[in-house]
Amino acid sequence: MAHKGTSTFIIQRATAALLIPICIWFLLNVASHLGADYETARAWISKPLNGSLLGAFLTIGALHMRIGMAEIIVDYIHSWVKDVLLVVNWLVTLGLITTVAWSIYTLSFSG
Repeated sequence: MAHKGTSTFIIQRATAALLIPICIWFLLNVASHLGADYETARAWISKPLNGSLLGAFLTIGALHMRIGMAEIIVDYIHSWVKDVLLVVNWLVTLGLITTVAWSIYTLSFSG
């Protein structure tokens, strides 16, 4: 448990570094699809590279958010509520990742 702070610091910086190129890719693709209809967006997500990168962007973003929120909770909440909020933080993150995976799967393979 002694190295938890260091590993959390490294993981948060790693997720931030991973998000930079994926975020640029995401913004360029969203800008090129502004005003597109549902079928165009679904066809774009159906491509394996786009679906994978979109899933990676949202999953890494959710993990990065979880670490940041956990740091805020640990720093500013000093009662039993802290433990509850840390569990809720994990559950929200897992819910987001599950929703992202299911949504991309559904959009990619829906007929």
